[in-house]
Amino acid sequence: MKNWVEYSENLLKLGESVKGVFSLMELSSVFNESSRISLHGIINRFIKAGILKRYCREIYTLENFDFGVLSAKVRQNSYISLGSALATHRLIGTESPFQVFCIVEFKAAYYKGVPNISYYKLAKELCFGFKPNEKGVLIAEPEKAVLDTLYFYLHGKKFYFNIFSDINYNLLNKNKFFAYLEPYGNPKFKTFAERCFYEKF
Repeated sequence: MKNWVEYSENLLKLGESVKGVFSLMELSSVFNESSRISLHGIINRFIKAGILKRYCREIYTLENFDFGVLSAKVRQNSYISLGSALATHRLIGTESPFQVFCIVEFKAAYYKGVPNISYYKLAKELCFGFKPNEKGVLIAEPEKAVLDTLYFYLHGKKFYFNIFSDINYNLLNKNKFFAYLEPYGNPKFKTFAERCFYEKF
């Protein structure tokens, strides 16, 4: 392959800044190749060499890539929440390192691989209360992560942890929790969330 050494150097250099996760467009830039046929030929060579792995359509990874960055590239405009965010904020014990739970405004989806990524659909008006982490990946704030968890629990989702006893509600900001609860229009959910919060005090 022409420029194999140069391609490798560019790939690893950009890999550091993108935390080991590439979109097809980013690889096109790395290899300076606009032809999709030629580009896929180069990518397949790197895959066969064990340097790149295909995670899903148009998303590729290096070894030791960042799972959060991957989830953000697989589905843009998503944010990490539920058990993944709760564990990050130390509101529960350790979450499985091979599962990432995210929220999206549009179609729910599940991607099987390493890691498995689950995207849960939430109404647009309820997609708030998240901030970028140090890697630029959006993640729910502690109070919103809890509300997302309670919301999906009430809608039938099962969690490996007990939402009543395993979540450390004492770490939440009370004012922020109830401010974030306000946009939820379902009285049943509001009552449920309030009960979960106050039973911990």
